[in-house]
Amino acid sequence: MYSSIKELIEKLESEKKRLQDNFSQLADYEKEVYKNQYQQVDEDFSNLIDLINNELKDESLSDDVTEKYKNLRNTWLESLSNCYGGDVYMYETALPQLLENFKVIKLFSFISKVASTTVIIGANGAGKSSLINELRKNSIDEMYVLPAQKILYFVFNTFGRDSINKDQYISNLKNVETKYDTIQIQTNKIEDDFSGAFTKLITLWVKDYAKVVTDNSRGVEGVPVALLERVEQIWNQIFPEITFYPEPNDRVLEVVRNGNKYSINGLSDGERCVLFYIGNVLLAPENSYIVVDEPETFLNAAVYNELWDLLISERPDCQFIFASHNMDFVQSRTNATYVWCKKFEAPYDFDYELLEDSQEMPLSLLTEVSGTRKPILFCEGTKTSIDYQIYSKLFSEFCFVKPVQGHKQVIQYTKAYNKLKKSHGNEAYGIIDYDWMDEARIQNYKKQNIFVLPFNEIEMFLIDEEVVNYVLSDDEQDKKQKIKKLRDTVIGLCITNKDKIIRIALKKKLDEFMEGHLIKNSQPAEDEAQTFLENLSKEFDVTSKLGNITKMVEDSIASSDFSTILKICNLKNEIIGSKEIKEIVSNLKEKSLSSIALDNDLQKKLRHKYFKELEMKLLDR
Repeated sequence: MYSSIKELIEKLESEKKRLQDNFSQLADYEKEVYKNQYQQVDEDFSNLIDLINNELKDESLSDDVTEKYKNLRNTWLESLSNCYGGDVYMYETALPQLLENFKVIKLFSFISKVASTTVIIGANGAGKSSLINELRKNSIDEMYVLPAQKILYFVFNTFGRDSINKDQYISNLKNVETKYDTIQIQTNKIEDDFSGAFTKLITLWVKDYAKVVTDNSRGVEGVPVALLERVEQIWNQIFPEITFYPEPNDRVLEVVRNGNKYSINGLSDGERCVLFYIGNVLLAPENSYIVVDEPETFLNAAVYNELWDLLISERPDCQFIFASHNMDFVQSRTNATYVWCKKFEAPYDFDYELLEDSQEMPLSLLTEVSGTRKPILFCEGTKTSIDYQIYSKLFSEFCFVKPVQGHKQVIQYTKAYNKLKKSHGNEAYGIIDYDWMDEARIQNYKKQNIFVLPFNEIEMFLIDEEVVNYVLSDDEQDKKQKIKKLRDTVIGLCITNKDKIIRIALKKKLDEFMEGHLIKNSQPAEDEAQTFLENLSKEFDVTSKLGNITKMVEDSIASSDFSTILKICNLKNEIIGSKEIKEIVSNLKEKSLSSIALDNDLQKKLRHKYFKELEMKLLDR
């Protein structure tokens, strides 16, 4: 249709000039009457030309896009061409809508080459919902946008309910208000918006059902399946125990569950939401984009997974685009393209990035951490482990804390995320266990935003003197005695299990060494393998390593310095679960974790004591 942006602009400028000439040829009295109309149209032409000049590139008119996007773009260009040669009255009506429709063409360029289901993610406040709302302000049939649902009720006396038809419904849906200027929302406003849309949708089904039944009874050929029947086919796969009974006279839909009949408002919020989504997806025009904001609203994971799998399968002609901040939903979409919305400000300030999987950082993790504006803190363990329970309480005020299993993953993901800093502008940090690491390595990790816990095991946090002090009763004398007894008990257990501490430490040193020594040849010959192993034994002097570890353990125990002893201690089960410790403090683990979780002063003391450098970095941001 147009080979270049230049050609398109030349045509628009020609039309603008034609209308200017028309105005100049009017009689003086006519100029006074039509002056404002011509001025407004002239301004709209200027705005459109500026937008195309500034916001579109020649690539936007190329054929190197999906057929769906090409159709969307060409529909807009055709509607523009259909205006050429028209009068000021036509342009007065058409140009404002063409300007709104232009937004879709521009904003949707991010998906112009994407043919798969797409998920838009981003931090709260990044502008995902604002982007969806901008896309709704159009009259393009191929763009079907479902706003996030808030309130869905059937309201019998909704204005215009009885006369609703499919085209009217789709048009009304585009005009549903999703944001309000005041929190004092009047009942009639709610009815006009979300509940009004739901009411008209139900009414449309019942009217359509009555017509289909009537046509079939009269022997009309080629009667399509009723919308309600299509809705029920999908609905019954999710909620087989619930059926519907249409009441044509009142144009209402009643619910039947376990033989009992009741109002559709008796469904739960989630059930009404499912009904709304099914109905709207079935109504979407052929070969359209179906854009859904917060598709998980009111739904649990089992329901929304099944629902959207069914609906995507039901409408293979359409392309689904979801905007969500729910990471469980995001990661449930298989074979999807992920778009990271970094920032959107209406009308065209859209900063985004297509996310791709990599060996350094899985896509599932990248999508999750990209949903926050806070710095990322990677730690060892899982959501149920002690690591996460402690670090999330110490650092959630400053960071998004994400457990990623082992220390290797913490190191890998921290480095990988920070490599992408130019793209996202955020920063990642990591915390790993001490694991008998030498000081040079600790300092090297620190330069890479990876901090080392001054304990071999996170469980040593639970018997830290600061923590125990909070756990014990307020009796000062009794508290001092118990803390001394606990310290003596821990030291005694370390003395008793000295050989075990040393053996575990040797294993850690050996593991650390082997991580950095892999045979390069993927198919080594026997002599190569033999040489490799001999060199390893030379590089790792067991006698020397064992001697150094033994000295460090013995010196630590002899010093009676509790912090030093906790650093070398790797007896989490022997200490936390010991009978002696239980006699001093019952349920030590639970009480310590509870104190860390609930006491802000304790959290602050622990951060200052063990993570002062990390805390300073976070506070300086």
